[in-house]
Amino acid sequence: MTCTEPWILATAFATATCLFIFLYAQLRIRHARICQNLKSASESFAKQTKELEELKKSKNDLIDDFSPETTRSIIVAFNQDGVITYLNDYAEEFFGFTKEELLGKHVIGTIAPEPKRKNPNQPTLIEKILLNPQLYVDVETRNIRKNGEQAWISWTNRVVYDENNKPVEIRSVGFDITRRKQLEEKLKYLTSIDPLTGVLNRTAFLEAGDKEIKRASRYNRQLSLLVLKLDHFRILGQEFGYSFGDEALQKTVQICKNSIRDSDYLGRIGDVEFAILLPETPLENVKFLEERLRLKIQEQNLKTEIGNAFITTAFGSAGRQDEKDSIDAMLVRANQELKENAQKAK
Repeated sequence: MTCTEPWILATAFATATCLFIFLYAQLRIRHARICQNLKSASESFAKQTKELEELKKSKNDLIDDFSPETTRSIIVAFNQDGVITYLNDYAEEFFGFTKEELLGKHVIGTIAPEPKRKNPNQPTLIEKILLNPQLYVDVETRNIRKNGEQAWISWTNRVVYDENNKPVEIRSVGFDITRRKQLEEKLKYLTSIDPLTGVLNRTAFLEAGDKEIKRASRYNRQLSLLVLKLDHFRILGQEFGYSFGDEALQKTVQICKNSIRDSDYLGRIGDVEFAILLPETPLENVKFLEERLRLKIQEQNLKTEIGNAFITTAFGSAGRQDEKDSIDAMLVRANQELKENAQKAK
């Protein structure tokens, strides 16, 4: 054996050892990946199983909603003057009236509430059906029961004519859709209300703003906007603890609610930024509201574990300029003024 043979053997052994370690590491990595894939597959299977169970539950609920007990037809007939001439047994049961209490009575004031019409000359639903039956074959209306409860009904209407082609009767078949309407209202609430403060979220506020600015343009009315932002909120959070933030926002909202009219709109358009839309209000009047809110918000005394926290705010306002103005443009102008006012206060 030469002197180089031990070195060769040592090198071969080291190479084999390194190869073994490399292969072992690769096996460990592959094993870990397999375990991760199995875990992901298991979680995915569990998720799909849960979704399938929820789907089955939804299907059962849907079947229950359309069971014979809930899909019985309400059948009512009334003449061209709106006087009830016929109702079936289920209509009697549903509305809580006897046939004697309804036959010969007007549909309005018995099973239908008085319509809310701004213009007294505006035609009633009965008149609309008689004038243009094709447009009012299917309608959804809010009805009332004898005990005062309100119920939503989906009606299918058919006009009956005499030999002279004059309308003599409207026959309506209805189904109770109260539960569906309640779910729609709940969904609308959940998608339009900020859950922490209970005011309009940004999307709902902008939708209300679009509606009001169109109305203001149509009737040439004044419209103003006020935005307010809580100052130094993050610094206060670091000093007093972030738990105080929810209370500060809720108290600020309550102050705003107590200071505005029912016709005004209050929305949360940012983390610590709110906006108030004031229909039929000149911009100069907004300054009075701004000052009142500033003083009341500053008077807030939020007690925390390490002391009292006082909140200050920055304000900005804008008014509708012309018929081409938009709620987005008003917000931009109001926010620009807010930034300028905040700079001046420093």
